[in-house]
Amino acid sequence: MLKKSLKFISLLLSLILVSCVSYEYVNIKNQALLKYPINKPFKESEFININGAKLHIRRWKPLNENKRSKGVVLLIHGVSGSTYNWRFLGPYLAQNGWDVLTADLPPFGFSGEKQENSYSMDPLPQDSRSRANLIFELYHKIYPEIPEKLILIGHSLGGRIASLLAIDNPDKVTQLVLLAPAVYGKSAIPTVTKYWPFNIIVHTGANIGLNNVNIVSFVAKMAYGGEISQEDLIGNIAPFLRDGVPEACGEWTIKSLDNEAPEMEKISIPTLILWSKNDLIVPNKGIKLQKSVKDSIYVEIPGSSHCIMDTDFKLIESQISVFLN
Repeated sequence: MLKKSLKFISLLLSLILVSCVSYEYVNIKNQALLKYPINKPFKESEFININGAKLHIRRWKPLNENKRSKGVVLLIHGVSGSTYNWRFLGPYLAQNGWDVLTADLPPFGFSGEKQENSYSMDPLPQDSRSRANLIFELYHKIYPEIPEKLILIGHSLGGRIASLLAIDNPDKVTQLVLLAPAVYGKSAIPTVTKYWPFNIIVHTGANIGLNNVNIVSFVAKMAYGGEISQEDLIGNIAPFLRDGVPEACGEWTIKSLDNEAPEMEKISIPTLILWSKNDLIVPNKGIKLQKSVKDSIYVEIPGSSHCIMDTDFKLIESQISVFLN
């Protein structure tokens, strides 16, 4: 653990030292603000308050022939992700008869408002179970009459959150899909970053890093397992351009510590695990996870992409479609 933490800090320091706000960043920033206006970044964007937290949500309603819903699918993104990452899977599931709901989890995406006397964009606790409870409260508010079928699809840290929801609500969740899930350990980020002086470095690094196109592009390439288009770079960076978000991300990194990892062996519903063979962000533990979750299927995705729903969406869509049907 110490070796991994030191490696992370070394990388973070290196990125800070080479960073500078470039003309290219200003250009991309202007394009992002124009394409994704903060008040309505997408045509289906809505904002809703849950327990004092302002959430940006998107819904895709069934578009199949008879427009009757097969059930509800909740899509849950990971660290630094947003509803942008579901731009392929959300509409695809709706076209196949599912009612699809997704939300940005503060401080990521377009959710949250800056709190008084704090960098935080969110008044609620920032551990994974609190995020799971937030998502479930949103679900109950949008669907006061509980549908017969509720499917959870979580990516990275969203896979951890989806797992907790499945463990806590086995009578309500019918199927679970985990995409490169960060389900092991107590934190999505090395624990050493929670303590001085590393927490100072994290705050500084988040503010500088999210204002530098080279750093954002470097991290995005790792997540995508290779080159990233300018369109995807703009889509991923747009939510971080709101006032206070870089600082809030630094604070989230320090505070987002879980007391314990999800007890994956307690998952009792059919589960599909999809994971790249050489994931550069969350190392592949698909076989280990399949052995822990009794009623599970593991499918290895070729390559090194962490954001497989972005880079391998055709393959992901076909695997999920077979699993759900």
